[in-house]
Amino acid sequence: MIKKIIPILFIAASLLAQQNSLDQNQFMLAQSYEHQGNYSKALEIVEALNKKDPNNIQYFNKLNALYLLLKNYDESVSLINARIKLTPQDLSLFGMLGSTYYTAGDRTKAYTIWDDAINDNQGNQMACRIMANYAIDKRDFDKAIELLNRGKESAKEPGLYSFELGELYSITMRYKEAAEEYCSLIKSNPTQYSQIENKILSYSSKPNALDETIEVVGNYKSDKINFKYLLARLYIEKKNYDLAFDLYKEIDENQKYNGDELYNFAEFVFHDGEYEVAEEAFKFLIDKYPDQPSISAVKLGYAKTKESLFIKKYDDTNSNWKSYYIPARAADEEIEPVIKAYEEIVNVYKHSEVAIEAKIRISSLLYHQKGDMLNAEKYFKAIADDYPTSKFAPAAFTELGLISIQQAKLDDAEKYFSQINELSRVETKDRNFASYKLAKIYSYKSNFDKARNILSSVLSNLKDNIANDALEFSILLNTAKNDSSNLALYCNAEFLAEQKRFGDAKNLYLQLSQNQQAFVFHSIAKLKAAEMLIANSDYVNAIIDLKLITDEAEKNIYADKALYLLGKIYQYGLKDNAKAIQSYESLLARFPRSLYLDEARENIILLKNKNS
Repeated sequence: MIKKIIPILFIAASLLAQQNSLDQNQFMLAQSYEHQGNYSKALEIVEALNKKDPNNIQYFNKLNALYLLLKNYDESVSLINARIKLTPQDLSLFGMLGSTYYTAGDRTKAYTIWDDAINDNQGNQMACRIMANYAIDKRDFDKAIELLNRGKESAKEPGLYSFELGELYSITMRYKEAAEEYCSLIKSNPTQYSQIENKILSYSSKPNALDETIEVVGNYKSDKINFKYLLARLYIEKKNYDLAFDLYKEIDENQKYNGDELYNFAEFVFHDGEYEVAEEAFKFLIDKYPDQPSISAVKLGYAKTKESLFIKKYDDTNSNWKSYYIPARAADEEIEPVIKAYEEIVNVYKHSEVAIEAKIRISSLLYHQKGDMLNAEKYFKAIADDYPTSKFAPAAFTELGLISIQQAKLDDAEKYFSQINELSRVETKDRNFASYKLAKIYSYKSNFDKARNILSSVLSNLKDNIANDALEFSILLNTAKNDSSNLALYCNAEFLAEQKRFGDAKNLYLQLSQNQQAFVFHSIAKLKAAEMLIANSDYVNAIIDLKLITDEAEKNIYADKALYLLGKIYQYGLKDNAKAIQSYESLLARFPRSLYLDEARENIILLKNKNS
């Protein structure tokens, strides 16, 4: 008898599997019709499937979704009510039913269903959250807040609702209420502090949000240390650094951190560009905690803030808006205090990474701001020779290579840039820059094949700021492959420009631009000649040349850059804001795909704000 039953069971199971497979194929067909926008055909199939298997939740959900798409609200209500009879304990069904009425425009009925579901399930702490989620889905945040507050009132752990309430209050711009919820969360569960701080900062830039949040958090300041941290962070957002500084002093004193929190504050405001505040904080640390373990890093931070303040002032009087320029020499009374601050670190903390960084910064100041190339070169050589494994070694070799190019010592420059790739601690961007400069050096020597090979390997993984320059130079080398004599002339002009011999470079660029046989170089040579005029502050002739290039429009691929440089001359060279704005606006209108659009827009806004 048993032997007869077993085959029958196998047959039945096989038939059931086949039927399930057929039903699933029908369901997939319905989905296909839905994706095509044929909702009626999809509805017909799913209704048949649901009728055959009313317990299948997949069919039920799809059928209800189709009813709503087709605005068959009565059918949706009937479907959900039938499902409720099958599983009355499923609270989500009451949420769906209310949602259908809400979609149909009967908000009152929707609220009644949600409220009744909560009243009938008061022992279920999830009831309020489930109904609130359906209200949120309809973007009815006020109703969702009401429902969550009902849950919070009856909950054994009210904080379970605070995160959602805080988010909804912030969305509805009720920032005080949001802050109250988040503060209650911090108080009950301090481990969530970082998450809550990020949440508050995400909306702190909204109107009134910061002031209202500060007011609330200030009331909690005496409760736990986390509230002092949060208040100090909010003061920083408010740019009220004095209050933030005072609060971090208090935190540091109370927690016996020996200056650690103040150091973090000083570093934060330094990287935020608030150098005056950072300088004050670092100086306070040096005076109050002279024996703390990280005092060398504190002194370095202090020196770096002095440097940043100096550079900020120096840049205002410099010509770094130009493509090429001779840096202005800094006054001794401005630069010497910065150098002395670094020299103190070098003398006290010999051979440390802090001292090496101080040396590299002294060298850079001597070279770029003081114009003392010889002493700068000595410093850079000492770093390169004595500390080849330091993370600052690549910078030293790079600067030595640049100095050698400026001194027309190409063999030395080649040696320095080649050595960068042999160092143990080199970032990709430093390797790429070194390879790019090597390619340029070989082009100055007319070794174009080697220059091309280096550039091809660099471009395969180049993703930093030098990428555009490397790509542009590579295209030029390959385009002019069969015109080596004019290519050599162009590279010679480039070499002169790097040596800051702008007049000599301009003459070679002009020679190329006027040579009918050097048509590959016409466009770029014209632009470069104009840039040499700008470098020598010959703005009158530069404007004439740039306007001629701009008038060539699509015939010259550098026409947009020429127009951009015109704007820069008017903005910085001649201080004619009206003409600068006119040039930038012309760039936006005539060259909508230019790489300089973003900078042009920023400059227009800046200049218009100045004018107003």
